[in-house]
This record gives sequence, C-alpha cells and structure tokens, in this order.
Amino acid sequence: MLHRKQKKNMSSESVPLLKHGFVGQRMIVIPKKIISGVKLNPLINTLYFTDIGFFPHAAHHSVKRKNGSKQYILFYCFKGQGTIETDDMTIQLKSNTFYIIPPGIAHHYYSHPKNPWSIYWVHFTGIHAASFNEKFDSLFPEGIPTLRLEEHRVLLFDNLIDVMEDGYSATNLEYVNISLWQLLNSFLYESFFLERGKKSMKKNPVENAIEYMKDHLDNALKINDIAAHFHYSPSHFYLIFKSYTGYSPINYFNHLKIQKACQYLSFTAMSVKEISFALGYNDPLYFSRLFKKLMSASPLQYRKEYR
Repeated sequence: MLHRKQKKNMSSESVPLLKHGFVGQRMIVIPKKIISGVKLNPLINTLYFTDIGFFPHAAHHSVKRKNGSKQYILFYCFKGQGTIETDDMTIQLKSNTFYIIPPGIAHHYYSHPKNPWSIYWVHFTGIHAASFNEKFDSLFPEGIPTLRLEEHRVLLFDNLIDVMEDGYSATNLEYVNISLWQLLNSFLYESFFLERGKKSMKKNPVENAIEYMKDHLDNALKINDIAAHFHYSPSHFYLIFKSYTGYSPINYFNHLKIQKACQYLSFTAMSVKEISFALGYNDPLYFSRLFKKLMSASPLQYRKEYR
C-alpha cells in the first residue's frame, strides 16, 4: 500500500534500535577501497552493490536518513510487515512485496511492532542503476507489487551473501555483481522468473495475446481478430499491447512469424514459397521483403549463412 502524506522534516540518521542486531542476521558492507577497484572493472562497474543483507524477524528495526542514501536501496519484505516513509509518501510493505528507494531521498523505515518484517535488502549503484529504477516506476506506477513466494529469489540473495562472506577477490566480486542483474530482473520481470518446469497460472492480457499469436502463426490475423478474441476494442487493445511490448500487435505478430521462418530456413528443406504459405503469407514476394526488412538478409541469404 502506498499513499501521499503531508510533507514533514526527517530526523537525523540513526542505526537500528536493537543493540546487538537480530538473531540470524547477515550483512555485507563492501569496503570503500574495494569499491574503488570495482569502479575500475569494466565488466561490473555499470551496476554493482555496496551493501547487502538479511534481517530475520527484525523487531524494533528502525533507520532514518535525513539526506537519504548514496545508492538505490531495494527492500524485499520476505515475511511480516514494515513501513517506509519519505517526505511525501508512506509505503506499507507486507509479505512478498518490494520497493526501491532512490538515492538522495530522505527516508525512515521501520518494522511493524506486532508483526516484524524479515527483509532482504541491497544497496546498488552504477550508471545502469537509474534505468532499473525507471523501469520499476514504469512497471508499477500505482502501488507496491506483490510477488509470488519464489525460493530461487531467496537462494539468489543467500548465494550472493555466501560468496561475499568468502572474501573480496576479483572473481568473487565479478560473480556477485554479474548475478545482481539476475536478482533485479527477478523483481521487475517476475513472470519469466519461475522455478524450473513451472508455468505461470495467471497471465496478463498481453501475455495471453502473445500465446494466441504463437498458436496461430499460420493465419493472417488482423488486430480486429485478436482484440475480438479477448473482448477488447481494437484501439484499447492496441494501446495496452504497445505499452507492454513497445510494438504494435501486428508488428509483434510479424516478428513472431519471421522468428519461426528463421527456424524453418535453418532446420528444414522447405522452400521460401512453402514457408511463406505456412506462415499465412499468400504472397511469397511480400514475405521475402518483410523478412529482409527485419533480418537484414533475404530468406535464401539467411539460409546460406546460418544453416
């Protein structure tokens, strides 16, 4: 839950209220000297973390920063509840929700007194960090997303902490910061981040439409056909589809068809004409022109190069 509030002054920075921390807590703070080396490593210096940890059943956990953090902070509330306050907003985190606080934003976060949170958290920065936060804002503009309980995500956090507890070798630092991309992806693109062998039981309308397109690659579908199948007006369907994928529905459908054409050209002896008809294009010349436009090579050139 997220709501606006009257602007108020944030108090000075404080440390968690518990004197000796939390039973089972784990925390890694990368020394500044080590971070200096990370900044010089082109393999990982565009996105890296400076702090990472896990606070289980963190009763009385409370931190205030009047000037905010120098990094982005991702909070993953694994269990329980807690609150994040900024100058103009209150964010209520519950089990399996997350939030990202940008740098320089005054904030106060604290655990619920009766149902204290268990949180994984990571401070991350680098020139690509802002892009992740912008994507978060665009994907979840209306509130705090609720995630499915996914063991793999927790194992990723634990693995990064495990490796860092073994020291700050160049290999360790490269591994954990390359893995950071996957960790952040698990929050932003959860529908792709499933346990092996599992399928999402609930898909959004665009994902369902894409599945429908994939099942009808042999048809010459138009936007009216797809929209009607899912009980949308063509104009509304166009807007939600392009907002989600960046492409118009028919443009996306053509990309799927050409992707399938590449497979036919690489792994079968089908002629260009046969492939054209198999993909719902009654005009092989049109198909060839479209293929060249998208793949920068004619179908026969593609077959010669990749077969």
